[in-house]
Amino acid sequence: MNDLPNKQEELLTLLENPYTGNSFTFENGMIVDVVTKEKFPVKNDIPKILRNEKVLGSNRKQQKGYDLFSRFYDLLYKLNILDLEKWLAEMFEQINVESGDWILETSVGTGRQLLNLKRRGVDGVFFGSDISYGMLQQCRKNLNEWEIDAGLVQANAEALPFKDGLFDVVFHVGGFNFFNDKKAAIEEMIRVAKSGALLYIVDETDSIRESSGIISKIADRCMPAHEFYLPPVEYIPDNMSNIINRRLLDGKFWMVSFQKP
Repeated sequence: MNDLPNKQEELLTLLENPYTGNSFTFENGMIVDVVTKEKFPVKNDIPKILRNEKVLGSNRKQQKGYDLFSRFYDLLYKLNILDLEKWLAEMFEQINVESGDWILETSVGTGRQLLNLKRRGVDGVFFGSDISYGMLQQCRKNLNEWEIDAGLVQANAEALPFKDGLFDVVFHVGGFNFFNDKKAAIEEMIRVAKSGALLYIVDETDSIRESSGIISKIADRCMPAHEFYLPPVEYIPDNMSNIINRRLLDGKFWMVSFQKP
């Protein structure tokens, strides 16, 4: 494992097979289930912990779409479409994260949220997962440019390949509205979080549909309007504490936050 970047090497010690719960070993450039011997590839230092036959429905559509769009995604931020820079600033005023925290972003995309944390002086232990390998490739390029060390893995947020109770903060920004199984995604975020950890989920509200013709067309293709923009409060277990449902950027985004007991 000595040929891997620092956080990528550390990442391998944190992973488990999300489909069996078994630990992994690293053999000849492959991630191998120690019991079943199921193998997962590592491409350009990024483990691909996915069974392709399990990526179905809306998840599959989004994976293909983001793979195609990955090279151009950062233009949304460079051109500040939908006033995204203001949204990022407002969002991270609500996220309680400290230097030294172990931080996981599910659906890390191109790494913009990790850059936002760095700009705010957070020196955390960063990890990210995403279902799109194209987005992860762009994320790795960005993180190298921004001098941010983070462990990256391709995975489904509904079946995270991390061991239990690792992270102080787990957050997800964007794309949650499209998930096949939102309940499973929330359960996975909770599972990999430490006791006392803070969890945040952020995505668009239906006012985005009204203000953006492009996003509206994407939404219409992926799921009905009445389902698309609803915060997933009903899927948060009753034993979670400090559950808050708020709006950001003049109501264009929702944020749900809570704490694991």
